[in-house]
Amino acid sequence: MPDIEETKEWVGLLHAGQVDKTGAPYITHVMGVYERLCRLFPEAGIDVRLAALLHDTVEDCDISPDDLRARGYSENTIAIVEAVTIDPSDGFTYQQRMENLAATGPLAAVQVKVCDLMDNSDPVRLAKLPPERAQSLAKRYQRALEVMRKRLSRG
Repeated sequence: MPDIEETKEWVGLLHAGQVDKTGAPYITHVMGVYERLCRLFPEAGIDVRLAALLHDTVEDCDISPDDLRARGYSENTIAIVEAVTIDPSDGFTYQQRMENLAATGPLAAVQVKVCDLMDNSDPVRLAKLPPERAQSLAKRYQRALEVMRKRLSRG
């Protein structure tokens, strides 16, 4: 199984040239999610840490779960990545997806999603967006965070 450093290098290549909503290099978000996970959930094992780094690869990089398997990632890591991956063809609203993840997803996926939402709703990042867009996203992410935190409090 690839280690943290190998995975950081690979996701750096996969996300090269991508930018976030603010125009910043996308890898900054990926690393922010990983670093936040390590801080908030220091007990998180290697599978969860790797999933934090890989959390947007299936959604944004034309990478499939089979590609992750071929690179040697564990089924647990892949399950976490799949759980946090948004499938736009599923017919659900964003909030429905978040509620479903909180209700049925692995606890590790909820931890990764909390860190993703916290990074996405960082006031410094949101301040770089037009005020209306920032306000809309902040509200959306806050609602999702509330749902995820309820799940975490239940364990």
